[in-house]
Amino acid sequence: MAASASIVTAAVGVSALLAALGVKKALKSVTANRGVTLPSLRAVDSSITEKSAYPENYYPGGVYAPLSFGDTHYFMFGPEDGKKVVFVHGLSTPTSVYDKVARTMAKNGCRVILYDLYSRGYSVGPPVDHDPLLYVTQLHELLKFVGWKQCNFVGLSLGGGILASYAHQFPESVQSLTFIAPGGLLLPSEIPWVGKIFLLPYSEEIFSHPRIKTYFSGKNIESMRAEFKDAPGGKVPEAIDAAAEILALQYKHHAGYARGLMSTLRKFPLTDMRHIYASSQDQKYPVQVIWGTKDTVVPGSTVVALEELIPRIKITKVQDATHSIVMTHPEVIVEQLDGFVC
Repeated sequence: MAASASIVTAAVGVSALLAALGVKKALKSVTANRGVTLPSLRAVDSSITEKSAYPENYYPGGVYAPLSFGDTHYFMFGPEDGKKVVFVHGLSTPTSVYDKVARTMAKNGCRVILYDLYSRGYSVGPPVDHDPLLYVTQLHELLKFVGWKQCNFVGLSLGGGILASYAHQFPESVQSLTFIAPGGLLLPSEIPWVGKIFLLPYSEEIFSHPRIKTYFSGKNIESMRAEFKDAPGGKVPEAIDAAAEILALQYKHHAGYARGLMSTLRKFPLTDMRHIYASSQDQKYPVQVIWGTKDTVVPGSTVVALEELIPRIKITKVQDATHSIVMTHPEVIVEQLDGFVC
């Protein structure tokens, strides 16, 4: 989820904006797109996206599915008769986060699907609450669109919470379930006080204002790179630099990105999903969680909770890995998926 420093800085930006423009003028400028589906990166001049770290053809097999809440961009590749694996990304970074993992799994014989959540990447930003219902509906409709009735699911951070909700509602569709540093199980004490900012009126629109997005984007990227300040030589991995570029691309050019992030932080339960995760205990499909010991976004209490809620769960703790584990330790993720997917 967004770092505390990012939120504080954005809050300062909100105050500055209101002071500079005046409350009425500011609110008028930020509420102009209420009730409107906002375009994705697809609407951006191709000369910008094609040269970016996340072009429309980032993976092979990229197409669009016309779903209930708008076009969803997805990729499907790998052997057609391979084991079916669906990857669901997290809050901020689109499908690119699974780069080496998804490509390797496809090379290993799997048929994979990756898709941009609503308001990310090349998927549109619908003017509705970005809650579990929206995300489960998007996934369910996408699978119906491609004709997949059963498959293996892999979810990172927010994607883990989405998949827990999906498996709770459609357990018959699940062949295996892999959570990577999943969201939805934070303790109330682990939510920073600045999270209350999300409850302010018009927060989705305010944080979509160009000035606020500039603040928010910069601090979001800063916090991502700060994970590696103690790395040998202080060097930031190339994958993280690319992810930072993609964050900036979305903040600047995806009209619905900031609004979608704020709506998710307001409407997706960060602490209240214990009963949802617990429902997997009574199912037959295998469940595992992969987590990095230096993850400061999803702390160790989440792994403890999962072990209590799903005693049969397989737990893999990756030493020194942060919340960016999928990008920095793709070989570990692949190793845990190989032989686990059905």
